[in-house]
Amino acid sequence: MGITLWSHYENVARRIEADAFKGINTLDEWQRVRPVLKQQYLDSMGLASTAPQCDPAVRDFGEFKGEGYRARKIAYQMLPDCWISATIYYPDPLPPGRLPAVLHLCGHAGIGILYYQPRVVMLTRRGYVTMIVDTIEQHDSGGDHHGTYSRRRYDWISMGYTAAGGELYNGLRALDVLAGLPGVDPQRIGATGASGGGAQSFFLAVADERVRALATACGVTMPRASIEDRHLHGHCDCMYPINRHQRCMSEFAALIAPRPALYLNASGDLLFSASEYHALVEQTRRIYRLYGCEEHCDCFVYPGPHAVTAEAHAAINAWFDRHVAGETRPPLALPQRDVDERTVTIFNGAAPASNKMRLIPEMLSPLGSLPLPQNPDEWPALRAEAVTRLRREVCFLLDRAEEPLTCRLVGDWVEGDGAASGRRLIWRGELEGMDIWIKALMNPSDNNKVLVAWCDTDETAHDLYGHLAGAGGGCSLVVIEGRTAGWNASTPCMTWDILRGGALVGLTPSLLLLQDMARVLPFLRGLPEFRDQQFYLYGRGDAGAACLYQAAFDETIAGVVTENQPRSHRDGAYLPGVMRVLDLDETAGLVAPRPVCLVTPQYARRNWAARLYERLGIPQRYAQAGSLYQAIKAVGI
Repeated sequence: MGITLWSHYENVARRIEADAFKGINTLDEWQRVRPVLKQQYLDSMGLASTAPQCDPAVRDFGEFKGEGYRARKIAYQMLPDCWISATIYYPDPLPPGRLPAVLHLCGHAGIGILYYQPRVVMLTRRGYVTMIVDTIEQHDSGGDHHGTYSRRRYDWISMGYTAAGGELYNGLRALDVLAGLPGVDPQRIGATGASGGGAQSFFLAVADERVRALATACGVTMPRASIEDRHLHGHCDCMYPINRHQRCMSEFAALIAPRPALYLNASGDLLFSASEYHALVEQTRRIYRLYGCEEHCDCFVYPGPHAVTAEAHAAINAWFDRHVAGETRPPLALPQRDVDERTVTIFNGAAPASNKMRLIPEMLSPLGSLPLPQNPDEWPALRAEAVTRLRREVCFLLDRAEEPLTCRLVGDWVEGDGAASGRRLIWRGELEGMDIWIKALMNPSDNNKVLVAWCDTDETAHDLYGHLAGAGGGCSLVVIEGRTAGWNASTPCMTWDILRGGALVGLTPSLLLLQDMARVLPFLRGLPEFRDQQFYLYGRGDAGAACLYQAAFDETIAGVVTENQPRSHRDGAYLPGVMRVLDLDETAGLVAPRPVCLVTPQYARRNWAARLYERLGIPQRYAQAGSLYQAIKAVGI
């Protein structure tokens, strides 16, 4: 038996880490690839598309004072009617001229601007204007950045949304506010944070060069350790991009170069491995060396658990003095919190009536659509454009064949007598260390049609073979148990792990199934038994959705039958970012003008594809049936 799906994820993560900066040995080579990598980073964060712009419309909610500081309470819009609570701390008394500044991003606490207040006060007393902002789900925000972690929003994968991107967008708007303050020198701004705030300060520095120096604590992950050491169990969505382009985090970290970046980690932190953060810095330094400033990328490890100690604070202060303020300032110890919740609160427990924070995933993830043709002549061009976008923006990993499919025949026998006899064949295949099981029944009627059936995650080839055997039709039958089905499949309790872990390496079970199809179908077509045969595809559930995509990509597929497939990519068949191009109803239409039949309950009937086939003048080639027997008959098998 081959390796498990989780082991495959581990192998992919190791390859991603090993391949980081491959072929980059000079500064010119790096600068050529840098713009592409930056675009891939924004794509992985879900921000490649243009997000709705708005005036931050900063609102003031009063001030409070403490020893050595004056604090201004504000709220700003990160998106229209999406209000974020923040506090801006000024040194008191205020020195003349424009001051260096630090943006502090918050980790996981009920009210970030309260919990992390002592850190901000320390920086402010040392002469920095310091702005601290709540996350999109802290305080009275009402947003959510635990969508897949909480098991509520697996559709974020198909939307191309990650809470890391939502928080990055929040940080970008906060940086707009901070850089625009009259007393701040926009050329001297640092960013910091710990845990989730460490991740967000890092992501912000990668995205925006206005961050002149970074000091991130306990916040930057690597795909290999997150999967291999299962650290993703302790990390929420705000820590991770959807790694659609299979990039190592060190490659994104290198986008900060040559700006100074300090990576702090606690030696006893159970959420990170020592090999993880050392590998991050060592790999990233390769690019800093090309700039001639290796010392601008440093790792500071201190004893303790997942927290920031006095020793770590001193390192952060020294880093910002050197790289932001440009001068050494007197050391200060971390003070005690000197305010309470009532002092720092902005909305006093009642968010604005127009609050749309819960809609941030939708606002940052524009849904794609496909127009219907006005006449049949328009359809080929519309279809070609949609397929091109799918291959370029969603399924581009299908073109990356790391290893070939290998198959060996393990069974070949004749069943039955005379004219009713049928030939059975079984192949055992292997793809990237995982088993693929192929079971075929050659129909003696020889009608030149083959139904190629793909197992869903909860099916074996034996199960599906039995389901289809009595469905009628005079065609030959091939049943395929791919890498996400049968003995390879995870149990339902592993859905959370498989979807979240897969996102770290740019994979989902549905994308893996499409990779299987891209390898297995050419193998079948190359066999003497299937030459000159018409291939029809069949699948249940998510496998049915994959069949539609394969037929869209492969025009030699003669038709498709699906059974109980998800109504939308919101409900299953998750593919990274696919809903920014189209949804499953339009995908069924991409099979046109070939026949398609969906076995669906009456209440789940689709509309767009039916309208398309009607406009093409071939309504009979699109059917929604109540049984598999009716469906097979409808497509003409």
